[in-house]
This record gives sequence, structure tokens and C-alpha cells, in this order.
Amino acid sequence: MTHPAPRILVVDDRVDHRELLSQVLVDFGYAVEAVDEGSAALEAARRGSPPRLLLVDFRIPGLDGRDFLSALRADPDPDVARIPVVVMTADPDGVGEQFAHERPDMLLEKPFGLRELRRMVVRFCGPGAPGARHGGPVLQDPV
Repeated sequence: MTHPAPRILVVDDRVDHRELLSQVLVDFGYAVEAVDEGSAALEAARRGSPPRLLLVDFRIPGLDGRDFLSALRADPDPDVARIPVVVMTADPDGVGEQFAHERPDMLLEKPFGLRELRRMVVRFCGPGAPGARHGGPVLQDPV
């Protein structure tokens, strides 16, 4: 019996970042939904079965990463409120200090490599679906 690919929600206002992250995660064997701002991310997280992971850029329109995390953790549905959140940022020290009350499950410092991304995703979601392409020449980290 095959299991469905774990679902990951990518939240980034930059189209190129959303598309690249989405393609890499699909190649790793995950189902991906991508949105461009915090309110849309909350709606997507509440729709259907909750994603296994939220990968959120700290600087997104509407609700920034901090406000988004507070709204998510306050959700009345405990399955939604407990979704792991990884915040992507180029300034993990400065951003980390801004999460006084609700802390993300992890801060992922930009730029990050494919190996680091894969380790983080496997930590929260387990391995991707069988039969997925796991890094061809285009997806490998430079040596």
C-alpha cells in the first residue's frame, strides 16, 4: 500500500523563491502548496487535512512571520495550531529575538543548501513519497 506524499505549505512573497522551493520539495517526494502571504497561508493550513510542515519566509505581506505564527498557534483547531513552522530568514539572530511569545519550531538561515533543506524537511515530515526523484544534477549542492 502506498502512502500519500506528506503535504508542505510554502509561504513566500517572491515568485521565484516559491517556485524553486516547490519544485525541489516535489522532487524530494512531497506534495506542495505555495502561497504568497500570511492570510492565504492561514486559509490553506485550515483547508482539508493540515499540512505536515509550514515553510514560511519571515518577511511576507500582511502578517509577517511573527504575526502569522501567533495567529496559527491561536487557531481553535488543535491540529492546525500544532503544525510545525520553519521560518526562513537571512538574519536568524535578529529575527529570533522578535519571537518573544511564540517561537517557530526552527529558523532556517538563508541562503541554505539542498542538503540542509532536505534534512530539515525529513526531520518534520519523514521521507517523501517513494519513487520521487531525489536530486539529479540540477538539484545537487555545488561542491
